[in-house]
Amino acid sequence: MTRPLTIMDARAERQLLVALFAALEEPARAGDLADGPDVLAVARRHRLTPLLSIRCRGALPKTLDDTCRRDHVLTTARNLALADTAEECVTALAGAGVDAALLKGLAYERTLYHQPGARPTSDIDLLVRDRDRRAAFAVLDGLGFEPRAAAPGFDDADYHEVAWRRGHVEIDLHLALAPFARCAIDYARVWGDAREIALGATRAFVLAPAHAAVFHALHMAIDHFDVPGLYLLDLALLLSGADALDDAEATARAWRCHRPLATSVALAATFQPLWAKGFPIPAVSWQAQRVVARFGPLAALPRPEQLLRKFAHFDTLPDALRYTRVQTLRNVREIVERRVRRRSPRARLKL
Repeated sequence: MTRPLTIMDARAERQLLVALFAALEEPARAGDLADGPDVLAVARRHRLTPLLSIRCRGALPKTLDDTCRRDHVLTTARNLALADTAEECVTALAGAGVDAALLKGLAYERTLYHQPGARPTSDIDLLVRDRDRRAAFAVLDGLGFEPRAAAPGFDDADYHEVAWRRGHVEIDLHLALAPFARCAIDYARVWGDAREIALGATRAFVLAPAHAAVFHALHMAIDHFDVPGLYLLDLALLLSGADALDDAEATARAWRCHRPLATSVALAATFQPLWAKGFPIPAVSWQAQRVVARFGPLAALPRPEQLLRKFAHFDTLPDALRYTRVQTLRNVREIVERRVRRRSPRARLKL
């Protein structure tokens, strides 16, 4: 067991995170890391131990090296089990005429990291077209998954994702890349540019790199940028050069979600200076400066800071107002559902 860091250790935790990123960018610096519980605690909080094992094996201090290697083995086993379930679901969806795209963890392991177990993931993220919502629900229901009331309005006809669970495996079924009221994503383009990849004996889709980068940044913004450092490595790999960044920026501007991308890029550049040298980083906004200054510790953000970050990362005021209206109505309805109607998630989804 590693000793958990406290809020009082926030500055030290950030310094350790900087050192961990330095080792990942330049493995020769891995020997500079201390062989103590705090380094391991930060590395695990930021989901970096499997990648440290791969990139810095033998260069890390002995105890840290052994622990990172064990984490890599466990991550490999976990990801293989999730991939098997993802293959089962994608195959069943295809049998019902529903295309499915892998998002985030399992997609990144196949398209960005290429080595089994390099990129930890805790669940399966699948994207289907909104028009296939009911068909996809029927498929997951038939496979024995149960829906969860994971968020207010999950059962609305235009909600963007629904969580499902079977045993210890959870699937986030995405009907969109973000709440429909938040921005203006072009889904015809998303599916038109999606790429096929092998998933076991079947085929799945993954997003085009620019679209994946914009989605990744949106996901970070939705989580108030209170995310593991691994997400910054993901973004650096998605944006592997100036052209990739230009494509992502053009896409984000067209979809009215440029502020999330700009702050995400600023974060990635701060902790990965060698990556940032590859192309000019855009000017850093005040929103990004605020997030960068407080990134590192995963202590819970105060609610006022969460709200400030959320509303500072809408590209337009009408988008912020529309999103606020929709979410307020959903929150009110959720109170009624939970306290008065008390219907099960299955009943709410009409299964």
